Amino acid sequence: MSTSGPASLVVEDLSHRYSGADNNALSTVALSIKPGERLGLLGPNGAGKSTLMRLVCGFLPIAASARTRVEVAGIDVKTRSAQVRARVGYMPEHVPLYYELRAREHLLFRARIKRVPWRGRAREVGRVAEMTAIDHVLDTPIGQLSRGYRQRVALADALLGAPPLVVLDEPTVGLDPNQVRDVRAMLRELGGTQTLLFSSHILAEVEMLCDRVVILSAGKVAADETIEAATTPGEVHLSIVGEDAACLPVVAAAATALQTTLPSRPEAGLGAARRIDISAVGLAPSEVMRALGIAAREAGVAVLTLRAGTTRLEERFAEVTGAGKASPSESSP
Repeated sequence: MSTSGPASLVVEDLSHRYSGADNNALSTVALSIKPGERLGLLGPNGAGKSTLMRLVCGFLPIAASARTRVEVAGIDVKTRSAQVRARVGYMPEHVPLYYELRAREHLLFRARIKRVPWRGRAREVGRVAEMTAIDHVLDTPIGQLSRGYRQRVALADALLGAPPLVVLDEPTVGLDPNQVRDVRAMLRELGGTQTLLFSSHILAEVEMLCDRVVILSAGKVAADETIEAATTPGEVHLSIVGEDAACLPVVAAAATALQTTLPSRPEAGLGAARRIDISAVGLAPSEVMRALGIAAREAGVAVLTLRAGTTRLEERFAEVTGAGKASPSESSP
């Protein structure tokens, strides 16, 4: 197992169809990850997330195509799969563990397969056991461990040998809230030393852990953007005292000052108050609020509230994927 610096990942024009399936699980997918970056992979069930991870790690064959390119740290996954797997720590969604072995025995066996030098194997097992907080159950048969602890053993397995690229498919499934918090803290510490490709249905988890997010829908990349861009406020909310007609000149004056258009939607308020929701997509909310405040003051309109709306990753996910776009063809036979 390589212990060099973090690895890059490049995927270009990658497609995959399972034998007997009517549709592609992936279609012309392209993405890249910089060394040390933490990328969150999102998508509805059946969107192709697990398939993409298996292909990247060399666990599924890549269909021959002149345009297809999949490289880890500059190494072609199609032609040098064994070398790639030596640089990747992979935790699949359904982890195969040897239940009859004790956790320590399992990890020592896996360390040998990963070519961790024999003189340092016990020390390396101790290191990943401490990272995943399983050091007190190392001598317990895996079959006697709870699902949460089995998940931790699998995570420790993926981290053996300090691989430059760590690929985790739903790593916190089955963990209790305290364990999830511990795993998140551990994964945050990987930043800068290892590259992380991380899949989860818990969107808040991706938002907390990742620098960037790729959203798959029906086997295609529906969005590829930074977490900051995916969660940028999309609206500014202005509440004033006055009739509905008083709102529009304020918005128009702010738009003129910003040299843009500000689509708006007035809403009736209680009593003399009126609220208007103003689109700020592509604009700095602070600049929009400043322009609105100045326009309201110059128009002599009393402002009750002026604040930026919030766009959560959950809302961005729903906007990009919609309903019913997932493909049922991801599940392998």
